[in-house]
Amino acid sequence: MAYSPIEQGRVLHHVTLKTIAARLGATPAQVALAWVLRQDGVCAIPQSGKPEHVRENRGALDVRLTPRDLAELDDAFPAPARKQPLASL
Repeated sequence: MAYSPIEQGRVLHHVTLKTIAARLGATPAQVALAWVLRQDGVCAIPQSGKPEHVRENRGALDVRLTPRDLAELDDAFPAPARKQPLASL
């Protein structure tokens, strides 16, 4: 289990997310959410305090990540090699 409001927005400025988002015509948040949702056994609970947030989150379901995209994201954001305590941001 992990918790972070997309690392308080910092991760959305990551060059890999921005590059893939531009290539796919999506937002970095949509790419990040699509990447998380494609993993079995993972549940994402995105914040949606505004109607435009809901629409952006919904748009993540239309993002089609290619094997190249997935490899780039997996390389940029590797899974932890061992259990780690939740960090407070």
